[in-house]
Amino acid sequence: MQIFVYITLVTIIIVSISSSILRKKNYSKYWIPSVLLIGISFVIAVVSIFTMNGWESMGFFIMFICITIGSFIGTAISLLTKFKKI
Repeated sequence: MQIFVYITLVTIIIVSISSSILRKKNYSKYWIPSVLLIGISFVIAVVSIFTMNGWESMGFFIMFICITIGSFIGTAISLLTKFKKI
């Protein structure tokens, strides 16, 4: 169960850093990293439902939920941080 917490924390860090970098460069689509991660994890979760049985597919679905939560939190952190233009 700890692995899902670690996945969420790493997702928060990755998305907040990448979204902050995009916002710093005045790129209006700072939400793209979170959408990509959510999309990739959704595809993996759906494919695992049809190819795996039982607990393995449920684990991939829980991983999708953790990545989704982490992406939303990371994007929100990116919105709340302010960078000074140099």
